[in-house]
Amino acid sequence: MFEYTFATVHLAMPYRPISKDLKARIPVLQQQGYGVKKICNVLGIKKTLVYRSLRHVRRHGIPYDPHARQPGRHRVLYHEDIKLIVALLNRRHCIYLDELRAEVYNIRGILLSQATLMRTLHHLHYSRKHVTVHALERDNLMRSAFMNRIADEVPNPDMLIFIDEAARNRRTSARTTGWSLVGRRCVQRRHFIRGQRFSILPILTLDGIITYDIIPGSVSSKRFVEFLRELVVRIFLHLCLKCV
Repeated sequence: MFEYTFATVHLAMPYRPISKDLKARIPVLQQQGYGVKKICNVLGIKKTLVYRSLRHVRRHGIPYDPHARQPGRHRVLYHEDIKLIVALLNRRHCIYLDELRAEVYNIRGILLSQATLMRTLHHLHYSRKHVTVHALERDNLMRSAFMNRIADEVPNPDMLIFIDEAARNRRTSARTTGWSLVGRRCVQRRHFIRGQRFSILPILTLDGIITYDIIPGSVSSKRFVEFLRELVVRIFLHLCLKCV
């Protein structure tokens, strides 16, 4: 005789939250004459949910328990705490996470973990990014006056010419980041000596770079004046005749 032992395995069904709008349809369908079984077929729910919702309707007038505890852990941050975090971020854009935690603890007495703080910043739609720097010495009134003067003196934007200086040596194009296996250094053989320096003086317009000059070494004031006389003045006169 062989005896077989059968073990019953109970598979836990995944929890599927039911919206309040769907629960509100249950008493409406019952008033229209639908039975419990037909309500389950129409809404795709179980009988226990139907009976429970109807019981809440008789007790509270709504198809759910208004006094039920919300699932999940208790909330750590409240509205005042979130307002404090937003105020600190608006005042100090470059604040570190440990500094932000210390400020919240000193003011509100709440010790936050890094995970909670990062999750809160994510919910507030904050992300860490490169800083765009504006000069503190910039005068907005003087900038507006300058823009108005340029608009009066240059009626056609095609007359504008911009000159910028750039330089290059052996180490200019070296990249600071790279890829390597975990636990191994990213090693690359490069020049440690900068080598000869070349300065580039391009002339930019709305159509792009129209001419340029490459100068070995650095640009002196005398060489820059010669560049203006030889190229910039000639190009500027040509553009002026073109606009006229």
